[in-house]
Amino acid sequence: MKRTLYTLIILTVITLCTLSSADKLNAQTKTTYTYTRPSWTVSVGPVWNLATNDSYGRANYTFQEQVLKDNYGMRWGWGGYLVGKYSPGKTKVDRIFLGVDFKGMTNSDFDGGNEGANETQFNIVTVDAGYEYLFYGTRYFRSYYGAGLTGNFISGEYTPAANNTSLTNVAKSFDSQFRFGMELKAGLEFIFNSSKRNLGLNVGAKYNLMNLFTDDNAQPTAGQTTNLNLNDGDGTGGPGFKRYLGMLSIDIGISIYPDVKKVARTY
Repeated sequence: MKRTLYTLIILTVITLCTLSSADKLNAQTKTTYTYTRPSWTVSVGPVWNLATNDSYGRANYTFQEQVLKDNYGMRWGWGGYLVGKYSPGKTKVDRIFLGVDFKGMTNSDFDGGNEGANETQFNIVTVDAGYEYLFYGTRYFRSYYGAGLTGNFISGEYTPAANNTSLTNVAKSFDSQFRFGMELKAGLEFIFNSSKRNLGLNVGAKYNLMNLFTDDNAQPTAGQTTNLNLNDGDGTGGPGFKRYLGMLSIDIGISIYPDVKKVARTY
């Protein structure tokens, strides 16, 4: 009887110790989650643009014959952008990008239909491609820097003030022009703290010298109204120097990372 009692006591102690050890082991087990770096990024959003270099100008002059010969009347405008980026390799810090954006530009002399103001408007579609280097900061923050080549399709029109038209100061339109240039860019990406971590806010800026490699210098004749050239080259027919068409763009949009995966780790 005593032997049986001792046996039960020993078995009970062993069982309690085993359960206690299992509880401690379970208490020490912990699961954490990490997220893979994305190979693909798609960003879309609005753009604010400011004309720079020789493309920055006005439309009103003391002498109307200067209009479209000495400047373009291009100052600021709004638009939108769409860009896709691919990151090869394991570290995902190198990115190849291909994007397109639209810019509607105007001159600041235009004030909503004032009959005393000339108006110049431009539509610019830019296709760009190039390389970015991505710095991974915290899990919610990244920054990137890059450069690329740009193809720019530029069209526009000039409308004189209603009370100031003449034989030379008439409505004019630009032929669609193609200019080949180069851009520099930088930006920040803020990752939303969601369960998938596949969305973020992109804040970027880029400078595009739209006619770095191509230009022309055909000068509009008096009274010419169609097939106008940008007149941005040097030499005969131009203003005596090359006009560099610069554009500074600031974009704020949404970034999508479709291939980010959530990885569970238990220890």
